[in-house]
Amino acid sequence: MHKTPNRKYSHLFESILAGVGAFIGLSLIGLIAQQADTMMIIAPFGATAVLLFSVPNSPFSKPLNIFGGYLISMVIGSLILFYSHNDWFAIGGGLGVTIMLMHWTKTIHPPAGANFLIITQGHLNFYLLEPLFIALIFLIIIALGIEKIRKKLLI
Repeated sequence: MHKTPNRKYSHLFESILAGVGAFIGLSLIGLIAQQADTMMIIAPFGATAVLLFSVPNSPFSKPLNIFGGYLISMVIGSLILFYSHNDWFAIGGGLGVTIMLMHWTKTIHPPAGANFLIITQGHLNFYLLEPLFIALIFLIIIALGIEKIRKKLLI
């Protein structure tokens, strides 16, 4: 006979796991960003962590969407920064192109829109690629581990 978890406590347990996962993930990202002297890049990771740990089955939480969305926003943001005067028209057009490409490639990840704005408004560039993707890998691995723990203990 299968053991049915108490709904009241299972929701509490899931909430605790989501908080623990976000704590571990964002702490590691903060460490990476601090070492790269780019604390500014961690802002969109907060929203990514909410998606990964609170709604892991959302289409926006899929690893491909996260990587694809961040990659597209970083490339387009860097191109806008490098090839334009970074005025309102370039920012609006660049964000529009970023969203269009995420939609076209089916890699929509809403926090990537914030990443585009951080790159263009913070005058950041491709040197962020390495710490950004290391941080993404850590966050996704932690989220997968938390999800595995959640499924094992609650099902």
